[in-house]
Order: sequence, then C-alpha cells, then structure tokens
Amino acid sequence: MDATATHGLRQAALFVAWLLLWRISALMEYAPHASLWFPPAGLSFAAFLLWGRSALPVLMLAAVSVTFWVDHLYELRQPIEELLLAGLLFGVAHCGTYALGATVLKHLVRGRSGTAAPVAIPLFLLIGCLTTLVAAVTGTVSLYAVGLIETPNLAAIWLPWWIGDMVGVIVLTPLFLGLLSWRYPHIESWLGGLSFAPEHQGRRHFLVKLGICALLLTLLMLISAKTGAPEVAFGAFFLIIPQMWIVYTEGAMRSAVSLTIFSTLTAVWVSALGLIEQSLTYQFAMCVIAASGYFGFTVPSLIANNRQLSEMAFNDGLTGALNRNRFFELAMQAKHDAERHQQPVSLLLMDMDAFKQINDSFGHDVGDQALLQLCRTLKLELSPKDLLGRFGGDEFLVLLPGTNAAAARRRMNTIQTKIGTQRIPGTEHRLSATVVHVTLAPYERLEDAFTRADHELLRVKRQRTGASRTHAAGTEEPR
Repeated sequence: MDATATHGLRQAALFVAWLLLWRISALMEYAPHASLWFPPAGLSFAAFLLWGRSALPVLMLAAVSVTFWVDHLYELRQPIEELLLAGLLFGVAHCGTYALGATVLKHLVRGRSGTAAPVAIPLFLLIGCLTTLVAAVTGTVSLYAVGLIETPNLAAIWLPWWIGDMVGVIVLTPLFLGLLSWRYPHIESWLGGLSFAPEHQGRRHFLVKLGICALLLTLLMLISAKTGAPEVAFGAFFLIIPQMWIVYTEGAMRSAVSLTIFSTLTAVWVSALGLIEQSLTYQFAMCVIAASGYFGFTVPSLIANNRQLSEMAFNDGLTGALNRNRFFELAMQAKHDAERHQQPVSLLLMDMDAFKQINDSFGHDVGDQALLQLCRTLKLELSPKDLLGRFGGDEFLVLLPGTNAAAARRRMNTIQTKIGTQRIPGTEHRLSATVVHVTLAPYERLEDAFTRADHELLRVKRQRTGASRTHAAGTEEPR
C-alpha cells in the first residue's frame, strides 16, 4: 500500500473514531453540551501531537458533522446555513485550541535538551488543563454566537464543559498516543521516551489487577447509590492506591489502559446509577488519579537518570572502570570486611606498555580502543568481588579480596598472558602490559600498599628497559 492510500485510511479511521467517541460521550451528558468525560478532546490532542496540521481537515469535518448530528438527535430543525456556521465556529474553537496547545507543548518540550518523562509529563498536564479551559470558553461563546445557547446558561455550561474535556485530555491522551503510533516501539523522544509497545508477559496478573480495581470502583458506586450520601463519592480518591499499584508494576501502555477503563467505568456507573449530583466529584477524582498515575511514569526515568549520574560520578568515562576516589572508597570497605574475617587482600597494579608510542603512531582513537580492549580482557579475568579502577592514562589497579600472595601471583601471570594474546584494534600489533602484585600486611593502609606497588611497577619497568638496552648493545656489530 502506497503512502497516499495509507494516509487516506489513517484520516478516515480518525474521522470515524472521533464520531464514535463523540456519540458515546453524548450518552453521558449531564448538562447541555457537557459530558461526564469527553474522549474526542483526548483524541484531538493526541492527533495534533503526533500528526500536526495534517489532522486539522479531518477534525474540522468531524466537528461540523456532529453539529448536524446534534440537530438531528434533538430535532432542532435549524436552517442548514446556521448549522454550517455553528459547525465551523465549533470546529475552529475545538481544533484551533487543541492544535495550538499541542504546538506549544511540543515547542516547550523540544526546547529542553535531554528532555525525559519528568519534564514532559508536568508540561503535558499543565498545557492540557489550560487548553481544555480555552476550548470550553471559546466553544461556549461560539454556540452562544449562533443562538444555540441562551445567555443565562453560559455560566452553567462552561465549567462542566471544561471538566469533561479535561478528563478526556488528561486521562485518554496517553492511550490515544499509544494507539495512534502502534507501529512504533517508542513515542517520539520529546515525549520522554515512554514505550507504548504492546506487552505480552504477565497478562494474567494484569487482568487480575484490573478486575480488583473495577470491583472496588463498582462497590463504591453501588454504596453511593444505595445510601445517597454525597460524602461516599469522595471515596473514589482512595482508588488511587490500586491504580498506582498497576502504574508501578506495569508498563506505560497497560497503565494507560487501566486509567481509561477506570474513567470509562466511572462515567458509565454515574450515568446508570443516577449519580449526576456527584458527577463533579467523580470527574475530579478521575483527573487526580490519572495525573498521579502519569507522574508514576517518571519513576523509571528518574532511576535511570540517577544511575547515569552515579556512573558519571564514580566511573571512568572511557573504560567504565572505577575512578580513583570511588575505587579507594569501595576498596576500604572490602579491606575492612576481609580483615574482619581474617582474610588476605592483594593488589594488582598495571600499565600498558608503549602506550605513548601507540598514540603517536596510530592516533588517540586507536589508543582509546587499546585501553578498552585491555579493560575488557581484565574484566573477563576478574570475579564479581574484585574491584577494577583506572588511575588515569594507561594505569589500572585491581583489588583482590581474599587473595594471598601466591594466588595473586598466579592471577597476575594469567592476566598478563591473556593481555598478550590480544591485538591492538586496527593494527597487527599485540597488546602488552606490565603487571605487579603486592599483598597487604595486617592493617596496612591501602595508600601505603599502593605506594609499594607503584615502586615495584617502576622497578620492573626500569629493569625491563635496562635489559632491553643491554641486549641491544650486545647485539650491535663492532665498528
């Protein structure tokens, strides 16, 4: 199917879905032109967020169509010219407002570098509330302008209109975002990187959680209808607990589905049980629970950000090894644990041979790759309890808790041999490193052991350099 046909089907599906959602919301109408929740508002906002201006013509057509539908349902028999004008005014108020809100949201979020869910979600909630307020006021005024609303009714209509639209936007927009972009594993990065990909694991547990939430809501609504006490309606706010249970244990898409089911079931029960007098309470409960749920989306992002900051603070940026301060901090803890259990502790100190020559001959990129290859080789030879730190340049230090001198020597020889089998990436030359070991004396300070190892490393390298020069002099031809 070509791009034109796909675009046409997408526009047709959006038009039909918008009309169906409008008809469903009309069944929940509890004031003139005001519904318990208005899903078309959430669909419009999501469509403008994802598709931009290309969603405008089909949504304008939908707004005009429902104006004629209202005239037919309520047998108003308005002239076609007046209906067309009313439909256009309503379309401009609805589509113009939500298109502007979506544009502002994208601009604000995209203008922040490294935006993630903790930024995108509060902005979405703020812009969503303001956008629905403007849509309710301009929509009310437009209907008044064509005579569909009388002056005394203006004050009684705009507030429930606003709350109904706000429920539709805040509760349903994330679900519609996921559905409208179902072919993509992730929403655009400016929306915080939330994954709305379908989830296949743990479906049974998710359905159990949904059932518990639906049961608790149903019991609350039945008690409210039976007692007639308006205070019972405030119990809906306590249903935030099972909803947050779902948000913190399921993915974004399932959480959005759960919040959608909660709001839909609430609207259905309010209408079916005649709880219209408590409708505003239930509407605000839907908004509060949904907003709290979306803030729950930010937890994985905050954890990831904290982990990244910790790695930046504690680890070497190139190799991932511990930096000097973090190495000594963790090494001190490991040393104390070993001393408490009367176990030995050893250190390995090493640096890469001819590192300066590698950088001078092949460039710093190859030098970086050589360091990475050295680190990868080291990590394969270390156990989970061992610590690896980089002390700058080509120098690395390894702490071996529970390792005596003989075992440390064996580990040193094995590591040195393994390093010698590796090639410097991008060259035919082999890696080479000088490695020494020291075993800490009882209650010896780590700094002192490191100094001993550093002196030993310097001695070995000087000895090797001297031997090389002696060998070169001994093989030189006499003049």
